[in-house]
Amino acid sequence: MQEKMLHRTQLGMLRTAVLLLMGFGLNSCIESFVPETETFEDALVIEATITDEVKQQQVILSRAFPLEELVPTPETNANVTIVDDLDNEYVFQEMNPGVYGSAIDFGIESGRRYQLLVRTNDGRAYESDAVLGLDPTPMNDLTVTRTTIDETEGLEITVNYDNSQLSKHFRYKYEETYKIIAPSWSGQTLRLLGGELVPWPIYGSVGRTCYNTDLSNDIILNRPQESNSGNLQRFPIRFIDRSNFIISHRYSILVKQLVISQESYSYLQTLGESTAEDDLFSPSQPGFFRGNVRSTSNSNEKVLGFFHVASVTSQRIFFNYTDFFPDEELPPYVDACLPFVPPLETNDGTPDIFDLLASDAVRYHSSTPTGDIAVVTTVCADCSVMWDTTLPEFWEE
Repeated sequence: MQEKMLHRTQLGMLRTAVLLLMGFGLNSCIESFVPETETFEDALVIEATITDEVKQQQVILSRAFPLEELVPTPETNANVTIVDDLDNEYVFQEMNPGVYGSAIDFGIESGRRYQLLVRTNDGRAYESDAVLGLDPTPMNDLTVTRTTIDETEGLEITVNYDNSQLSKHFRYKYEETYKIIAPSWSGQTLRLLGGELVPWPIYGSVGRTCYNTDLSNDIILNRPQESNSGNLQRFPIRFIDRSNFIISHRYSILVKQLVISQESYSYLQTLGESTAEDDLFSPSQPGFFRGNVRSTSNSNEKVLGFFHVASVTSQRIFFNYTDFFPDEELPPYVDACLPFVPPLETNDGTPDIFDLLASDAVRYHSSTPTGDIAVVTTVCADCSVMWDTTLPEFWEE
């Protein structure tokens, strides 16, 4: 899956604009203000993390954008290569606007140094520092615990690391996949026969069970040098409120532990601080902080982003809601799923049952004792309108 293309710095700028709009809008006596950029310096933005996973590696190029714009402009038609200290060259091809994938699958080797080279369509050249590939570090137990944080009960997912790992720099990413069961799936649809709507069985159970995968977006970094007398450290990766519907049935999370350099860690830490939601008026919010990529065509040109090289280990766990909340009600679904009986026809322009069915706004739920047809919103009876019905290859029941 492709990661989100907005650069963290740009996301922070966008979040700042939104928060400002919200803040000015709280008082109806004050006219809303839309912040605009008085001065703006165009800059190339580079997002690149290559790992020891043998796969198609990816580099994302875009242009920085001012506050009043919503999305960055992709940097297209660039030449992108990665070279190592043995003169091996890995060529990248543009797969989507601004998204470049390696022409062959490869993974970095520990002890080797790697350098990113970029030449844009207008002839400007850029290069990164030569970054050393580090040895992978095994990930210790990935666990889930029922707990309460800030008066909110839920499930906390943590990794453990021992005293020998306390000086290392880790970044964590995760992919969470969860099972969705349509609460009002009936196994029937409606057909018009003889001028009347009648329930009709559908083949199989399509739309009853679905799956969805979400990727982490936050910058999750460990806290090197923290110690607790050599005991195992529980480091939080994810907290899920018990009312979140994604854990209603079966849930899985794949956590990746990336061993990164101290320079990568410092960059990501600064980036995370500068884009924190509660950091709008912090002195660290504005300004430019340099990564490890520079222009070789113009020494005064600013370049945003960082070329990361990482070694990865991972673990996956599965659990059910009932494992931690037995005999308790499931979290609320994304819709209340309350059945209702729409009119067969209307004269005031409001939708009747035929209009609702034609727009796929509702699905059959049940027939009342009086013969009326009760329906529910479509997502309650057919999860496939929002999610995928394909069973993931890794899934275990």
